Amino acid sequence: MATNNKRKIVWVLGAGASRGVGAVTSVQHGGKIRIPMQIDFWDTLLRFATARNRKIIEAFLFKYFKGYKKTPPKVHPSERRKYFGDVSVEEVFTFLSERISTVTISPQLRTYYQDQVWEALIESISSTFKRFKSNSQTLAIYRDFSKNHLKSRDAIISFNYDLVLELSLRKIDWYYYGLKKKKIPIFKPHGSINWGIKSDETIKIDKNTTKPIIVAPTHLKFIGLNGFDGNHASGYLNSNKSISEIWKNMEKQMDGAKAIVFIGYSFPDADLYFSSVLRTVLTKSQTQVKIIIVNPDSLRISEKICNRFAIKRENVQNHFDIKSFCKLQRTDII
Repeated sequence: MATNNKRKIVWVLGAGASRGVGAVTSVQHGGKIRIPMQIDFWDTLLRFATARNRKIIEAFLFKYFKGYKKTPPKVHPSERRKYFGDVSVEEVFTFLSERISTVTISPQLRTYYQDQVWEALIESISSTFKRFKSNSQTLAIYRDFSKNHLKSRDAIISFNYDLVLELSLRKIDWYYYGLKKKKIPIFKPHGSINWGIKSDETIKIDKNTTKPIIVAPTHLKFIGLNGFDGNHASGYLNSNKSISEIWKNMEKQMDGAKAIVFIGYSFPDADLYFSSVLRTVLTKSQTQVKIIIVNPDSLRISEKICNRFAIKRENVQNHFDIKSFCKLQRTDII
């Protein structure tokens, strides 16, 4: 048992983690809205976007993803949002990534994609996810998580733009963005709504920024633009040297893991970049890395990754509820 306690675990949090711990925001008439995932991403984003950004995003989605020549003029905003429930978030970012980086489009179109649509998306992601704070439920679940599972040798990888984890652990002096002795590092390879950019391209913690560093959730995330101009927080790994360092150090942490726990992460097909990192880690490891899936759809995800990464099924452990998982002890899972 003592040996198990010394094992290093890497915790990987996806969008389902923030949703699963109960992140919500208030709306008119006392209602509550859960933090968005794919199924309600556009509905939530457009609800909280500024009028200008909403107009830009809706016009883009209607034209390129719904086949409309223009936004339907007589449809109420709440009804318009329902048109986009089946539009893949990853596919939208992939489209923009490819179009912005290709040499075959006109300068006018590139300006439209980058300076209008991309900027509108980033500003709207910022304003939307800033609404989701910690609450009594997120505090209780993450308190159990930190008490029962986290050790100083561990590392956390969060693909979430939001700050629900950080705000829920705010009384714990354990975590740190990056690497720091005696603190649990939190790596956010897709960026964060409280990350701004300094003139030398390094990250600065800025909770008030309206144009945070947001890396596109797409397999084209390694594509860069024509250099950093100080005005755009472009969503590509080599657009910002600090993001590249985060990915490199994240992989180093995964290399030493005895177990990798995926909480609310569904292994989206579009995120081939992270899949390549995981595949490399699993291949290089001298021992079997234990894989633990915490997700309501855990069985389907387990089947998917076993086939995809040639993982033995007996080496995968399934849990279906984040709250009950966090009440378990570390020794119960490894």
